[in-house]
Amino acid sequence: MKKRKITAIILASLMGISAVPATAWAADSYKETEKAAFAKAIQEMGADYAQDLAQIGDGAVKGNAEIKLSLDDGGKAILGMLTPVDISWLEDASMDTKVNLNEGTMIETMDVKVNGTKICTIEYYFDTENSEVYMRIPELNEGYIKMNMEQMTQEAEAEMEEEGMDSSFSTSMDLADAMNSYFSTLDNLPEADALTSILTRYSDIIFDNMTDGENPGTQSSAAGDVSQELTVLEGHVTQAEAQPMFQQILDTAKTDEELKGLIESWTEAMNDPEYSYDTFLQAIEDLEKDLDGEIDESDTSGFVLRAWVDDNGEVVGREVLADDGEQEESLFSYLCTTDGDQRGFSFTMGSDEDSVGLYGSGTLSGDVLSGTYTFTSGGEDAAVIEVADYDTKAVENGIWKGTYTISGAPIEDEDGNSYDPFGGMQLIFTTDGKDENNMEWNLTLAANGVSLGALSITGGNEGEDLEAVDFASLTDVYDFSNDADVEKFGEDVNMDTITANLTSAGMPDGWLESVMEAASGSGAEEITEYDDQTDMAGDTLDDSETPAA
Repeated sequence: MKKRKITAIILASLMGISAVPATAWAADSYKETEKAAFAKAIQEMGADYAQDLAQIGDGAVKGNAEIKLSLDDGGKAILGMLTPVDISWLEDASMDTKVNLNEGTMIETMDVKVNGTKICTIEYYFDTENSEVYMRIPELNEGYIKMNMEQMTQEAEAEMEEEGMDSSFSTSMDLADAMNSYFSTLDNLPEADALTSILTRYSDIIFDNMTDGENPGTQSSAAGDVSQELTVLEGHVTQAEAQPMFQQILDTAKTDEELKGLIESWTEAMNDPEYSYDTFLQAIEDLEKDLDGEIDESDTSGFVLRAWVDDNGEVVGREVLADDGEQEESLFSYLCTTDGDQRGFSFTMGSDEDSVGLYGSGTLSGDVLSGTYTFTSGGEDAAVIEVADYDTKAVENGIWKGTYTISGAPIEDEDGNSYDPFGGMQLIFTTDGKDENNMEWNLTLAANGVSLGALSITGGNEGEDLEAVDFASLTDVYDFSNDADVEKFGEDVNMDTITANLTSAGMPDGWLESVMEAASGSGAEEITEYDDQTDMAGDTLDDSETPAA
């Protein structure tokens, strides 16, 4: 039990270290090279964190986003065969959202559009002090729906318990705690110098207890189709070396005033009596009991660590291997290679049938990378990713640009025939960062290169001020904790404006009624008189034809 726990802690520590970028090389020492790399990464992280901390202000959020689902002819044809209602008139549907988040309130407005025509606006006001939501759809009813989220959560959990369901898995509808916790966390964020000091202190303990191994030296290393001469450095941590390392970490943590201040700030933000600095100390005591005992100096099992270093002293690859004393098993590795304008990449995590990985290569033109990469699962090729126009310079500034086309990796059957497991279907993901504050994402589903439809998200964190509502002054309110108010709201609903807007958007007469019938099942076996069928190309069929498969 003790050995398993030590092994788990070692692995967690080493995986974190292996993800750190590095540009420092200390001769032939794995330990000193990685220690210098981690120290540099901590300082850079601290500088970025300090800059972000200065820009937080009061934590208020102003955001905007447009989410649009669009259908092309092929997509309409497929959906037309799956539904009894006509969707040939539907080009796209979208929600244009604006949100303001301040301490105590959240305001959100959503313009619902069909074919570019505004259908209605959903207004959402959240009073976090009372955990109450006020919602209004002016085109449907000028009044406000009032809901108490905490009460709704309790009622939902009670219903689940009555039906014999485990209510512990229900999602809480009370967003007030989450929002209040957000602002409380901002108030209790640690200073940058304290955070960097803590990280440096404990990373130094880990590296100081590592041992340099016998380095393999310089060798040709390949990632994808690109090879490069690299120096390989090696270190290791055995079970015998790990126990005193963790004891030193625990001894340091018990008297670390900076760590104490950090934990007290976080537990204050959590506002949970089950988590405190005292519970942290108790956890240390429990760990010490697990570690207590004689050290088996003959136990050479543990972990082997490797780093690949180029001629500039930059660490371009890492690997963590488990060593049971008889053989080694790779748990995590990545490698980036360079040859002129060619760039290779490989990554694996896990072993054998539990492994996942990515490998491939591309060409760098200026700052833009394009190439082909393969995703693997259990050691088998699963998908091919074509990367185009990935801007390596922009991503350094937090701006993501690129296009990724995902298709099935060819599979060969018993007869030697190759086929596409995705049946010619492709996912095309495009991201276009305008700047650090604005982003556009697009996900297209295609069949043999022809678009069926797309989901796009455009937005950022530079929104406009939304008009607040004085909850106490509202008079036209339907309290949904009251059955009479729920019934009254239904009686006062007027669909005329929404119906007129849908008609302007191109909705055929009787379409809403057809949807209602289909939803209730009464129209599932019928197709209305205006419901023209289309083939895969989107062409209308006459009565003598049937949809093409």
